[in-house]
Amino acid sequence: MSKSEARVLWVCAGAVLIYLLFPVVVVMTVSFSSSNFLDFPPPGYSLQWYRALIDDGWLPSYWITLKVGTIAAILSTLVGVPAAFALARYDFPFRRSFEAMLMAAIIVPPIIKAISLYLFFAPIGLVNTIGGLALAHSVTGAPYVVINLLATLKGYDRDLERAAMAHGASPLRAVWTVTLPVLAPSVLTGAVFAFLQSAQELLVSIFLLGTVDKPLAVRMWEGVRISLSPTIAAASATLVLLALVALAVTALAMRRRS
Repeated sequence: MSKSEARVLWVCAGAVLIYLLFPVVVVMTVSFSSSNFLDFPPPGYSLQWYRALIDDGWLPSYWITLKVGTIAAILSTLVGVPAAFALARYDFPFRRSFEAMLMAAIIVPPIIKAISLYLFFAPIGLVNTIGGLALAHSVTGAPYVVINLLATLKGYDRDLERAAMAHGASPLRAVWTVTLPVLAPSVLTGAVFAFLQSAQELLVSIFLLGTVDKPLAVRMWEGVRISLSPTIAAASATLVLLALVALAVTALAMRRRS
């Protein structure tokens, strides 16, 4: 590749990066605005909208989001890890169909998923419950665990397990003590994506949790409908910060494991 071609590629990559990051930069900047409106660029800078998150009762929404996201990430991991092992290591009837069903949870339109889950959960009493919402979010979160783990399992050297079993370990113990520690970064990455997916899920939360207990995404949506206050930008900025922290923790865990 010539220098001119490399320069063009760098320019194109930089343009795409700016295009993707510009909305985030705008939200982060407006969240520090001194104006009472969503003005960009802001006339001045202030922390008043972050204080408003505390004074206006946003903290319960953060707590609900954290609780639901954590439960959803755990459920997604408990379902996704065995599913990934089954898809990677066994050839069973309807295997391709099973894999397609797992992926369908990501590509199905959110409104269809929300209505379907509501119709399924309502008769069994899981509507307007934290557990029901976390279970619904795990439907979308589990495929992220499966996708991350499948990619690693396909390149995993099973001779490590065979060596452990040759020294007296049972197959289950070999997987638990040898394989899972090696796969831990992929599992953690999938769990983080499941948590972040739960934090930004809107339609499912509206249908299943009602209007009393409001996750952060629902509270932000209602705020946008009522008034375009910079408080919404501050709440959005905290979600961006949460995503960055989660990804940083994942990257650190993967670096230590490697």
